[in-house]
Amino acid sequence: MNIDYGEHTLYIERQIRHPSFGMNYEHSHNYTEIYYLKSGSCVYTANRHRYHLSPGDLFIVKARDPHSTLYNGFEPSERIVVAVDLSLLPAPLFEYHPEIHDTLNTTCKVVLGSSMKDKLERIFSLMLEESATPDDYSSDFMIMYMLNLVLLIQRGGVFTREHPENSIDISPVIEKAINYIALNYNSTISLDDIAGHFHLCPSHFSKKFSKETGYTFKEYLNYIRLRQATQMLLTTDDSITKIALSCGFNSSNYFKDLFRKKFNMSPRTFRRVRSQG
Repeated sequence: MNIDYGEHTLYIERQIRHPSFGMNYEHSHNYTEIYYLKSGSCVYTANRHRYHLSPGDLFIVKARDPHSTLYNGFEPSERIVVAVDLSLLPAPLFEYHPEIHDTLNTTCKVVLGSSMKDKLERIFSLMLEESATPDDYSSDFMIMYMLNLVLLIQRGGVFTREHPENSIDISPVIEKAINYIALNYNSTISLDDIAGHFHLCPSHFSKKFSKETGYTFKEYLNYIRLRQATQMLLTTDDSITKIALSCGFNSSNYFKDLFRKKFNMSPRTFRRVRSQG
């Protein structure tokens, strides 16, 4: 049962999809969709780019972006979808945290750590329970849970490919490598390490990764590390050195050089400008 929000949309649904099910045609909505794959295997297509989703992966679809799903493997898949009209969320949220508005208006895949998955699934359970037995307070509870959901995603999610560099489909092994990087970016990992993890020749893996993602392995690793560093700059008071080391950089000077090259300002200036803005 959906809770009435007038002309606006906020609802959650849980469904089991069998491998024979596929929404092969691309469609779109006038609301933001948050898709979570709890179990099984899914190929999610958005804006003509294909993403291989594993259990615990989350996908954000910007309003009006075309998308479709295809379930594969041999076992049924369980998925949870939250649909939300962003105008229902309190305006101060986006005023104080404009990066959250940017996140919810960018179609992208999000990789979550195991602790994050548990937290999100608890929120999903509360939303499903509220939706199943609504009362006069349910609409407010749902918005409160939605706030918790988007804040958790922003704090703990790793946004792996917001803007695909080319139109080549990503193969399952490179998608797994991308997930591996997302979960281990703060550790010391090398091309040889990750190629060995997936039983690939390093030179073959390097060429395949570059061809499919548009990044070299090192460029992509730094992209993820820089993105997480910007999040820490905005949400913590940690020193620049602590942030650099927390995100996997072995030198704060190297981090500062990369950051300045990407953003045309130092990390300290970035933090000051965004906090004032």
